Amino acid sequence: MTQTEVAAALGATLSRINQLVNGRTYKHLHGTAGMRVTDAGERYGIAETPERRKCREARFWDRVDRSAGVNVCWPFKGVKGNRYGTTAAGQGMTGSVSAHVVAFTLANGLQQALPSSTLLRHLCDYKPCCNPAHLLPGTKSENNRDTWVARKEGRAGAKEVTEPIVPPPGGWQIATGDLAELDREARVSEFWSRVDRGGGDDACWPWTAKTRNHFGYGQLRWEGVQAALSHRIAYALSQEVAYKELGSAVIRHTCPEETYRNNCNNPRHLRAGSQAENIADKALHGTQPRGERHPMGRRFPDALIREMRIRFWTAPADQRPTITALAQEAGTSIAVMSRWLRGEHRTDAGGPITATPDNAQQG
Repeated sequence: MTQTEVAAALGATLSRINQLVNGRTYKHLHGTAGMRVTDAGERYGIAETPERRKCREARFWDRVDRSAGVNVCWPFKGVKGNRYGTTAAGQGMTGSVSAHVVAFTLANGLQQALPSSTLLRHLCDYKPCCNPAHLLPGTKSENNRDTWVARKEGRAGAKEVTEPIVPPPGGWQIATGDLAELDREARVSEFWSRVDRGGGDDACWPWTAKTRNHFGYGQLRWEGVQAALSHRIAYALSQEVAYKELGSAVIRHTCPEETYRNNCNNPRHLRAGSQAENIADKALHGTQPRGERHPMGRRFPDALIREMRIRFWTAPADQRPTITALAQEAGTSIAVMSRWLRGEHRTDAGGPITATPDNAQQG
């Protein structure tokens, strides 16, 4: 049972159910009271990609003012006075909403923040500071002593540390970059994570996510388009063009195998063309939905149409049911029933489409 189904059954919001399942609320029921709880590297039911992780970390560091220099305080933007900064995004990444805890965790390359029983001491005595060189793990008593000494010496809320913490051998891990470009790279990586490319460069690459339209094509929100088709996205990425630049062009599948022909996202199997060419491809491959396989024809199976034709054409002319009666019985219009009986539509349904010689003579 999915979280969405649970939320609907209980009449609760999806976010509330998500918090409950992941132990962010009612922690005593999970046995996680006093523990750091993260999103476990999953977002929206799929594993988080490295590109998305980098984008999330870069968004955090973008809210930290690092312009003053290495040894000076890095205040968390938007904090007024000598108060701790908070960020809801830090909960999923590190298990803490405290900005300085998130900064320490990310800068040291830790997967999860230190236990909640361990405090981070501000050597600068400036609570909004997120400079990892100013943060030192300690106990509550040590933190209280730091505050008392700072007040006694008249340096509470100082902005610089004379002896900062030495960075690790590889340096502090601080993600930076253009946020728009990082988000673009993250979205591309998330798209390809939903495509099975395990068969190799020449094999079909099927869409593995559950989001599909009623024709079976994969879809998701992309570049402002609410239900963009996955194979069109794959083609646009391979051509390095925006999705909307494809315009009315039809992206044809030229897959050598039948299994994933309409579900393939390998750019090597995709060609831009017209609708006429696409229909010709479907006729050649046998994938054109016809008759009862067509979405508009599912209400009227071939067996029903075949029965109507037999009853109409094999009966003597004076005993033949009227087209109006047959249309009412089938639940369709007189015009559609007439085309069915004459074989103008649904030719594959079978059955006679003209009167037999014997019945014609009887009429």
